[in-house]
Amino acid sequence: MGKVADLNVKEAKRRKILNAALKIFSRKGYGTAAIEEVAQEAGIAKGTLYLYFRDKEDLFCSTIMYFIDNLAAYLKKHVDNNEGPLDILRSIAYHVLRFFLQNKDFFGIFQIFIHEDILCRHEELFKILLEKKKELLDYEHELVKRGQKEGVFRRDISTEDIVICFDGMLTNTIHQFRTIGAFEPPKDVDVKILSLMKIFMHGISETGRNGEA
Repeated sequence: MGKVADLNVKEAKRRKILNAALKIFSRKGYGTAAIEEVAQEAGIAKGTLYLYFRDKEDLFCSTIMYFIDNLAAYLKKHVDNNEGPLDILRSIAYHVLRFFLQNKDFFGIFQIFIHEDILCRHEELFKILLEKKKELLDYEHELVKRGQKEGVFRRDISTEDIVICFDGMLTNTIHQFRTIGAFEPPKDVDVKILSLMKIFMHGISETGRNGEA
C-alpha cells in the first residue's frame, strides 16, 4: 500500500510540474523559457524538478505529450462514435475548439509548433507527433469513406482531399484565436462551428445554399 501511495504522490507532483511547464512554455516559448521558472511556478526546488525530467528538452517533450494525451482523452470522452459520419466530424470540430478555449495554456503550446519551428530540432518528438497526427487523420479518413459510401459526402472528391480540407479548416480556425498577441476566442462557439460546417459541406458559392450542415 505504501508503494502505491508513493507512486500516486510522484505522479501528482509530475503533473504539477507539467502544468507549470505548460504555463511557462505557453507564455514565453521554448527558447526563452528557463527551467528555473518552471520550478518556481510549480513551487518546488530546481533540483526536485531534475528528479522527474533530465533537462529542459525532456521537460518540453513531456509537456507536449501531456498536451496531446489531454486532447485525445477529451475527444474520446466527448465524441460519440455511434453517430453518423457528419455528426462525428461536427463533434470533433466543436470539441477541439472547445478544448482550446477552455485551456489557453494548451493553445500557447500549439502556437509554439507554428512559430518556433520546434519540431525540426526535436526529431524524436517530431516522429511521435506525426504518429499521433496520423491516428487522427486515419480516423477522419475512415469517417469520410463511410460517409461517401452512405451518400453523405461527395464521391467525386477524393477522401484524402476532403480530410485535408477539414483538418486545415480546423487548424487555421485555432490559429485565428490569437490576434496581435491577444487571445480572442469567438463569442459563440456554436455559431462558429455552424458557419465552418456550412462552408465545409456546401462551399461559399450561392449555388451551395440549397443544403444546410
